[in-house]
Amino acid sequence: MKNSSFKILMFLIVSGSLIAQTKEEKKQKKEDYKNVAYEDTKNLIDSGTYIFNASFVNGGMSLATNTNRFIVKEGEVDIDLPFFGSARGDGGYNSNPRIAYKGVPDKYDVEYIDKKRRSIIKIGIRSSNERHDITLTVGFSGQTTVKVISSSRSSINYSGYLKPLKE
Repeated sequence: MKNSSFKILMFLIVSGSLIAQTKEEKKQKKEDYKNVAYEDTKNLIDSGTYIFNASFVNGGMSLATNTNRFIVKEGEVDIDLPFFGSARGDGGYNSNPRIAYKGVPDKYDVEYIDKKRRSIIKIGIRSSNERHDITLTVGFSGQTTVKVISSSRSSINYSGYLKPLKE
């Protein structure tokens, strides 16, 4: 009896050590996952066709019940985001309570920071009485923060995910 218990214990120790991953193997597996996810995100951005799904605004307010749209498709943008903040001057909030634009942007630049697995997309748009500078900071897995700086309103931040646009 004592001998069989010892054999079972030895079998469990040996098989456990053969199956268990080392810290380095686990770390490498994580790094590989991040690299693949980052390459997929870069390919999505390079395709020029994607959608940003905003989940939160200014770090905490949920947009679950507010409709929002931020689509980039074939060189055009279609933006309709809710705005919560203050207006400056004679335009801005009084003219449109949302940040809305559809058309070709004045500026569209993409920068990849491979060391940090981060992508930065800068978009500039101008409506009849307002200018918006929009910066999308995209993480390796598509998690995105959007900062909108306006000529007539206070700045606002949205957070959510960048995803492929489904036709």
